[in-house]
Amino acid sequence: MTEESDFSNTKPNYTLRRIKTLIAIIAFTVSATLLVTWRTADSQTATILAGIIYLLTGLWLTIRFAPRD
Repeated sequence: MTEESDFSNTKPNYTLRRIKTLIAIIAFTVSATLLVTWRTADSQTATILAGIIYLLTGLWLTIRFAPRD
């Protein structure tokens, strides 16, 4: 058997997909909330980190749910 046929015969792990999506949605919501409410001059590093998490999770969710043509 070839590797390609092994991939086509495996079932997707829907539980793992749901957990990853749930974690991404929670991270996206939390980081967006932090960006809006937690802007102080002395926590610039935390604000940048929250912004990076916001952008990465938003990008991941966009790619994840983009239509596949």
